[in-house]
Amino acid sequence: MGTTMKKRMTGLIAFGLIASTILAGCSSSKEGDTGTGTDGKKEEQITLSFETSLYAEAPHKKAIDSLISKYNEKNPNVKITVHGADYENFWDKLTTEVIAGTQGDIVQVYPENIATYNALVDGGAFLNLDTYLKGKELETKLVGQELSKVDDSYYAVSNYAWGTTGIFYRKSLFEKANIDPATVKTLDDFKAAAAKLGVDTNGDGKLDQYGFASVVGSHPFVASEWYRLIARPVSGGIYFPDGEAGPYTADRINVNSDANVWAAKWWQDFINDPKITPPGTRDKKVGREMFWNGQAAMNMDGPWFIGMTQERDQALMDDLGLLPQPAITYEGKEYKPNPHNNPSVAMISKKSKNADEAWKFLEWMTTPEAQQIIGGSGMIPSNKDYVATEEYKNNNPLAVQFFEFQENLYAPAVMDPPIPEQGTLSQIMVNTAQEMFIGKKDAKTSMDDAAGKMKDAIK
Repeated sequence: MGTTMKKRMTGLIAFGLIASTILAGCSSSKEGDTGTGTDGKKEEQITLSFETSLYAEAPHKKAIDSLISKYNEKNPNVKITVHGADYENFWDKLTTEVIAGTQGDIVQVYPENIATYNALVDGGAFLNLDTYLKGKELETKLVGQELSKVDDSYYAVSNYAWGTTGIFYRKSLFEKANIDPATVKTLDDFKAAAAKLGVDTNGDGKLDQYGFASVVGSHPFVASEWYRLIARPVSGGIYFPDGEAGPYTADRINVNSDANVWAAKWWQDFINDPKITPPGTRDKKVGREMFWNGQAAMNMDGPWFIGMTQERDQALMDDLGLLPQPAITYEGKEYKPNPHNNPSVAMISKKSKNADEAWKFLEWMTTPEAQQIIGGSGMIPSNKDYVATEEYKNNNPLAVQFFEFQENLYAPAVMDPPIPEQGTLSQIMVNTAQEMFIGKKDAKTSMDDAAGKMKDAIK
């Protein structure tokens, strides 16, 4: 772990976060007898805690509650409690818990988070899962499982769902503006459509509909929307070149490359167009609400947004369309989008007193029975066999389009670097994006500053 990262993690504790974040029942426990096993004997009550950032969102809460309820029917002696926070606050909270040793028995993260959080404790905070996965069927049948490694060992299982990003649009607003969605193929097409969609709908001289609900605020999406959509496809990597490949050394920091600086300037011009992006600071939640309310015609999101829209208002589903991320022309060459695959993966804490029971639950989540429940979250379930069924395809036509985009239109996905310092690098990028896209600071100056900070972080 880099010196900068250690200082940041220590600082979190010093700010008094521990008291507010320690989980109630954070490690598994046994609570006497309950239920009856197949042999007629009473079984010990086992409690497991499950920690996730997804639980704050209604469709995920519904899916996770249903999973736990179904599992408890089959295993009445196992009680699973859920703890979480919204995405923006979850990660600092988890940092404090891991350092204090109070994290949940099961912790759900993304592949790029595994190395960072495992390295917060000497010797690692989470269990090596090779005995459960290596050489077993699950190693190859789960989307994104290969991304869950640290030093060639598995520390998480990709047992929930995954997604990549596309551009959702309101069909009615496109039709009113006389825009054929099939013609929006390139970055220039996307910008032209977004500008055309920004209009004064009530004739009071003020814009009340905008083209694109971009994030311009404190949420990490202030950086990731920009680099997933534009920068990373043309530069090969925000943090390191060649698809965020190693060696992960200071001399290979790529953030201030010419392509990334060009992409930052393009995004500054794009979001500063009053027809495209509404003025003022806003986060992802506000942008989604603007889309649902018809105040924004487009929103960048993943398949989870399908479930969120359905939960918000079933009637909106008939007006929900999906575009792939656009192709980009830079210095005369066309680049395909390469949005990263975003599976939710689960780790087991070394502090867990019932790791085998935690694994049994995580393994059950990969079954068709559980994957069908997970499909209700709007995300694409991780089990490749289940998603390949005609039943799934027929019931989830919008989600299936994400498969088609990846197969026909997208370059191979580029993931964040799987290194312990990634949390620090990501925060530097978020801070830099805020400078450029909210503070309107010169892109080259900001990116050069970011490069220096990133080099210090990984020395």
